[in-house]
Amino acid sequence: MKALLLSFCLLGSLSEAEIYHGVAVAPDGMNAWVVTIETTVVYHTTDFGMSWQPQEVLTIRDFFDVFFLDELHGWTCGRIGDIWHTTDGGENWSRQNLGGPKFATRIRFLNDSFGWCAGGEAILLNTTNGGEEWDMTFFPNPPYPMDTVDFQGVFYVSPDTGWLVAGRFPSGDTFVRGQGYITRTTNGGDTWVLQKKDTICDFYDVAFIDNQTGWVVGGDDQTMNAVVLHTANSGQDWNSVTVPAEARFLRSVKFIGDRHGWACGRNGTIIHSSDAGLSWELQTTNVDTTLFDIDFADTLRGMVAGNSVVLFTTNGGQSWGRGLGAVHEPSGTVGPELSGLRVFQNPDGSRVWFQVAGVNGKFELALYDALGRTVRVFCEETRGRTCRVVWDGTGLAGRPAAPGLFQGPVQPGGR
Repeated sequence: MKALLLSFCLLGSLSEAEIYHGVAVAPDGMNAWVVTIETTVVYHTTDFGMSWQPQEVLTIRDFFDVFFLDELHGWTCGRIGDIWHTTDGGENWSRQNLGGPKFATRIRFLNDSFGWCAGGEAILLNTTNGGEEWDMTFFPNPPYPMDTVDFQGVFYVSPDTGWLVAGRFPSGDTFVRGQGYITRTTNGGDTWVLQKKDTICDFYDVAFIDNQTGWVVGGDDQTMNAVVLHTANSGQDWNSVTVPAEARFLRSVKFIGDRHGWACGRNGTIIHSSDAGLSWELQTTNVDTTLFDIDFADTLRGMVAGNSVVLFTTNGGQSWGRGLGAVHEPSGTVGPELSGLRVFQNPDGSRVWFQVAGVNGKFELALYDALGRTVRVFCEETRGRTCRVVWDGTGLAGRPAAPGLFQGPVQPGGR
């Protein structure tokens, strides 16, 4: 008996067309938020991707990133340095800043007082009072030319010591290869020392686990090859680390503890290290789209925001499921007796239906949620013809199932 595992999402009001650009996972491992570039929507989940609710932010400027200290206190940032803050998990958002860089790309807080926001055109925003006031730092040219330097990543290990990285993705005829910058401050941002200027690669994110040990990720924007740099001496030396050949241009990096790290990027790339970044392995995502941001609550529970998809894992990335996205047909090797299985969704999102062909006699379709709980079981008989099974979105008790990820095996020989 062979079985095929399929996965799909019951979307409700969520759209597959959105570009999910930033993600934040709260330390409780249940609450998470994603923001969408080209819209002003913030999506929030309280059950780790099983269901999502949009949150209203009263702005016309789309968001690039989101960060939460816990399940209540968070910030999001976007175009023209637009920064918003919430103290109730996103039920209410208030503006803290507008103006400065052409876009605010990455926002990070050390605690409820000290925060930083990397921006385009070599501009940094920083606060020492939780965002009540934001100061602006304009970096000098030389060595930071405004027309080629966009700060993409920021990370501080203390109120005094932090790093910024820069890169610029090619667009139209403005292509310039190798705009990677790594710069460091040890006095709270009063002065910055350029540690590395790269002529081949661009850098998009940075993470440190202490004052000495850190990583920068990015890539070569001609070949789209991924790059990971490592330092063990606060950035005095940055050394290239070998990554899988299949890994493409990286956009985000996250470390939990001193050993486990993840990075994501183009063409569905997620790589993982379990030995403090000395070696990296490719993780299977089954998507071929750019993944912009990655965050983890612990070494098991993490999420990735990407172009038209949000992925989640509860086992450290051994498997990744879709937390946001559209109905997808099964993929992978399928036995011939199940080669006719397809998944469809009505345009209004109210029903999902399955077309099963090639099964001789009875078969069983069992649907499970992302936590492995049974949602619905169908026992049908093909009678030698293509069978259509319609699911109206209700569970075993007849109550509507919450929007989210579902999966299930189809196998011959139902009860």
